[in-house]
Amino acid sequence: MGNLCLTRRAGEQIRLTIDPAVDTDKLLRDGITVQMLEVDHGKVRLAIEAPNQVKILRAELVNDWPTVGGVILAD
Repeated sequence: MGNLCLTRRAGEQIRLTIDPAVDTDKLLRDGITVQMLEVDHGKVRLAIEAPNQVKILRAELVNDWPTVGGVILAD
């Protein structure tokens, strides 16, 4: 499992994509946790815990990330 903290403003998005090779039973069992850490002046700080096969990107970076067959490549 990996952790990521990021800040988003109202209307901004994040995109979660899943590696096709992920162990779906484990993903369904363990899930993905999103915790709101702070809300301040129109911004929210999020903590996301997900398996390493889940790629989390700010929506504005999705088109800049390498893909194969429409699947966003992992690190």
